[in-house]
Amino acid sequence: MLVRLPNLIFIFLTQLLIWYALIRPLAIEQQLLHPLLHGRVLLLLILSTVLIAAAGYMINDYFDIGIDAINKPERVTIEKIFKRRTIIVWHIVLNGIALLMVTYIALHYLQLRYIALQLISIFLLVVYSTTFKRKLIVGNFVISILTALSLITMAVYEPAFPIFNLGFYPVVLFWLYVFFAFLITFSREVIKDIEDIKGDDAQHCNTIPLVWGIGAAKHVVYILIALLVMMLVVVCFYQSRGSILLIGFIGSILFSLLVVVYKIHQATNTIHFHTISTYLKWITLAGILSLLCHSTLNNIL
Repeated sequence: MLVRLPNLIFIFLTQLLIWYALIRPLAIEQQLLHPLLHGRVLLLLILSTVLIAAAGYMINDYFDIGIDAINKPERVTIEKIFKRRTIIVWHIVLNGIALLMVTYIALHYLQLRYIALQLISIFLLVVYSTTFKRKLIVGNFVISILTALSLITMAVYEPAFPIFNLGFYPVVLFWLYVFFAFLITFSREVIKDIEDIKGDDAQHCNTIPLVWGIGAAKHVVYILIALLVMMLVVVCFYQSRGSILLIGFIGSILFSLLVVVYKIHQATNTIHFHTISTYLKWITLAGILSLLCHSTLNNIL
């Protein structure tokens, strides 16, 4: 549970596919040669993000032991398997290795400012675990920003990718994926807050369901999903280029989101909300895999 391996695999796949499907082709087109992010440098960048995320999960569990003891007592491993001091040591070690990796990349590009994104991520994960998690909306927003930042990092580290030039088709799609990642993560974080409401209440957290009520929290998720649906409709028209495969893929994600809305409306207990959280995770995976459809479509065209 400490490092949440499935989530780390999601991060690895997301960064790799966003680079392969959107960043790399445009970077090659702009420079007429191989992009700077390739081979060892690419792998180091992705692994640095994965290590920072793993360290973030560890420090979060370290400070959440009281909440988890109420919500998920069977999954608490700190003090049962891992000593608290060991968690802190590994948190420092993993972040240290990640910073060494990204420092090598920054020196390779002669752009030390690139280290800032990783430092910001480490800082936000620590402050989230100690403070932001217990603040109304702030915790949800920070985690959603960090998820989006994992995509933005890939574009920032590739100098040949014009990240702010919306005149390029891949750049528009890149930002659509960034906002998709932000919205789906925010939705899942609110659902998790409803699922964990007992432990959060005992630890005096000010989450949306505790401050505004479960009904209001549901409506927040409805709004986020409505924004997701509208964005996916835009992607369907903008990205599909008449591809039946991609239209069908996006259509299945839209249908899944509507199923989630129905299940949220019907949900009344922790088990229901845990199931919804799992559905949102699978929808996230589907969004990641849609990048493969885009890459395949580009190769065909």
